Amino acid sequence: MPSSAAQLRSKISQGPVFGSFVKLGRREVIEILAAAGLDFVICDLEHSQISEQEAGVMILAGRACGLPVLVRVADFDPGLVNRLLEAGAAGIQVPQVQTREQAAAYRRACKYPPEGTRSLSLAQPAAGYGAEPLNDYIARSNREVLLIGQLETQELHEPLTELLGELDAAFIGSLDLTVDIGLPGKLDDPAVQQRLRAIEQAAAAKKIPLGIYVDSPTRAAQAAAAGYRLIALSSDLGALSGAAKGWKKQLAELTAAAASKA
Repeated sequence: MPSSAAQLRSKISQGPVFGSFVKLGRREVIEILAAAGLDFVICDLEHSQISEQEAGVMILAGRACGLPVLVRVADFDPGLVNRLLEAGAAGIQVPQVQTREQAAAYRRACKYPPEGTRSLSLAQPAAGYGAEPLNDYIARSNREVLLIGQLETQELHEPLTELLGELDAAFIGSLDLTVDIGLPGKLDDPAVQQRLRAIEQAAAAKKIPLGIYVDSPTRAAQAAAAGYRLIALSSDLGALSGAAKGWKKQLAELTAAAASKA
């Protein structure tokens, strides 16, 4: 069975993949989203209360049910990143990437020598607790693990192709980008759209997959049509909130209809 990282890389190479952010640190959430047929999830350690231990359980749950789990960290701590990758995370998503030098340093920390500086142990899940030969494991991990950088600020290293060249995928933090530009939430403003087009063109020139957060299936379909490959639709909390509001609205309509017939 291919690793979760290899599985996700293969899917991205074939076309757009659809997932969601996860902000509740429960294996049941991973299992439900896997059963729903999502291609990946992003365990969010930046904007949630999920602990490292809970993240480890979620990663293992994803491995058990064939759902690749990426982890978005709040900041780049090489020790934490190493432990998450050893647990079996398909990749690491880093916010606020602005320079090529940052991206290159993150890349080295995700790769074993000679490609990087990541510390090695075989007594961990991703290496099969030592069942996989050392050189095979090193080569596979260096080949498969994904480094995803979030581009969400107006100021970025130029030319963008140099920054993107250090990443396996780039993820546009569209809401943060609107705030940084000074147009909070105005995703369709011409200034925001112009910045998105510049990033899209650089990614296409470098052949780097682009990811983005969307808040609806309609926007997800639009992103796929525009060439995005890693599309995160809402979150587990968003789905829960939307379902509860839908129930409440439907109940109000049904009780109103029943009262009108009384």
